[in-house]
Amino acid sequence: MNRHGSNNPLPLWGSLLVLPILALAVYLHFKPAPEQMVPELTPLNAVAQSEAIAPRSVETAGPIVVDAPAALSDVSAAPVGLDPEVARTAVQQVENSVYERATAMFEQEPVDVEWAAAYEQSLRAMFAQYQGLQRVSINSISCHTSMCRIEVFTPRDADADFFTAMFYDGLANFRAGELKAEAAITRRMEQGMTSVYVARKDHTLGFY
Repeated sequence: MNRHGSNNPLPLWGSLLVLPILALAVYLHFKPAPEQMVPELTPLNAVAQSEAIAPRSVETAGPIVVDAPAALSDVSAAPVGLDPEVARTAVQQVENSVYERATAMFEQEPVDVEWAAAYEQSLRAMFAQYQGLQRVSINSISCHTSMCRIEVFTPRDADADFFTAMFYDGLANFRAGELKAEAAITRRMEQGMTSVYVARKDHTLGFY
C-alpha cells in the first residue's frame, strides 16, 4: 500500500481569521497622525489667544493712559480760599469809606449849644461810671445838632470789639436807659481809631 507525501491544506476557518488581522495591520500602518485640535474662537478667548501669541514686553508696552479730566476733577472742583490779607484789605476799604462819610457829615453840621452841652455831660458821666467803659481810652466826646460822636483809641481788633460791646450795653442800661438811642460804629483800623455816633431823639444817622 503506497503512502502519499503531500501536505495537508490550511483549513477554511484559518483563512478567515488571518484576513481581518492583515487588514488591521495595514490600517494602523497607513493611518495619518491626528491633527492638533484648534479651539473655536469666541469673543472672549480670541483676546486671550491673541495675547498669548503676541505678549507685550516691557520695551514694547505703551504707557498707561490715565483719564486726566476724571483724575483731576476733584482737584479742579476744590474751592480756592480767599487770602486773609486780601479780605482784611477789602474790609478796611469799606470801613474807611463809612468812617470818612460819617466824619464829613458830623463836621459839617451846626451845633445846638443847649442840647449838645447837656448830652455831652451825660455821655461823659456814663464813661466815668459804667463798669467796662472806665477802661476805654477816650479821645473826644462832642455833640452837634442831630448826633454826638465819641472817639476812642482801639489799637487792636479785640479792643474795638470790647468797646463796642460795652458801649451798647451802657447806652441801653445807664440811668435806666436814659441815653438809649440809635447808634452806629465806624472804624479806621489802620489808625487804631473807633468812632461811635449816637443820634438825637427823633433823628436818624444818615451816613450808612
